[in-house]
Amino acid sequence: MKRIYSILILCFLVAPCFAQKLPDVQTSAISAPSNVKIDGKTTEWNDTFAAENKRTEVYYTLANDDKNLYLILKSSSSANAGKIIAGGITFNVNTQGKKKEKDAFSITYPLIKRAPGGRGGGQGQGQGQNRQGAGQGGFQNRTQQTQQQRDSAALVQRKNQLATVKEIKISGFKSITDTLISIYNEYGIKTVGTFDVKGDFVYELAIPLSLLELSVNDSKEFAYQIKINGLSNSGFGGGNNGGRTFAGNGGGNFGAARGNAAGFNGGGSGMDMMSPTDFWGKYSFTKK
Repeated sequence: MKRIYSILILCFLVAPCFAQKLPDVQTSAISAPSNVKIDGKTTEWNDTFAAENKRTEVYYTLANDDKNLYLILKSSSSANAGKIIAGGITFNVNTQGKKKEKDAFSITYPLIKRAPGGRGGGQGQGQGQNRQGAGQGGFQNRTQQTQQQRDSAALVQRKNQLATVKEIKISGFKSITDTLISIYNEYGIKTVGTFDVKGDFVYELAIPLSLLELSVNDSKEFAYQIKINGLSNSGFGGGNNGGRTFAGNGGGNFGAARGNAAGFNGGGSGMDMMSPTDFWGKYSFTKK
C-alpha cells in the first residue's frame, strides 16, 4: 500500500513537468475540425487552444479548411470579458504580410449599442437608480453584496447585452460596400459570442477565403491582429475614444469612468477599460 501511495505522489510531482506551456502567439497552422460550427461552443475544438496571449488575456486558435479561415477565442478573465463586451474584438488580416492595420481586412464584433454617456444597452435605468440611491443607502447595499453575487449580476447583464447584437462592423472588403452588416449576412461571414457554463467568454468567427482574396493553395503567410478595443465615445463600442468617453463635471471624471466601467465588468479599472490591447501574428494555410 505504501508503494502505491509513493507512486501516486511521484505522478503528481512529475506531471506538471510534462505539461505543455502554450505559446503567447500561435506557432503553426491548424486544420479546422470537419464538424466545425460557429455556435460559440468549444466542443469540436475539444476545448483546447493553440496559444494563450497574456497581453490580451485570451486563449485562441486560428485554423482553416479549403473554404474558410476560423478564429476561436476564449477569455476566462471577468474584467477582460467586460472589456470585450464594452468595445468588441477587432480581427484584422493583412494579406501582404505586414503587421499594419492600414489596408487590412477588418471585422469587429460584438457591437453593443450604448446610450450617451457610455452606458451599455439595457443598463442605463438601473445605473441611474443606483446613483440616486447612493445617498440613501444604495451604495451601502451594493458593498454588502458578495463578490459572487456581483459577478453573477454582471454575467446576467453581459448575456442580455450580447442578445441585442445584430450587426458586424467591417472594412477593407472590396466586394462589400457597407461598413455594418447583419449577423445573418449573405457574404458568409459568421461570428458569435457566448458565455459558457463557467462564465468564460467564447468567440467564434468564420471568414470565407474568397472574401479575403486568398486561397488555401497560397503558400505566402499573412499577418493577423487580435485587438480588444475597450470603451469608446461612439454609439458602438470599439475604436479610439478621443478622451471624452467619460466626460463629466469638474473632478468627477475618473469616478464616472469607474462607475461606467463597473457596469460592464463588475468593478474593473476605468483606465483599463479605455485602453485597447492587441497583438500580431503570422499564419500560412495548411491543407488536408
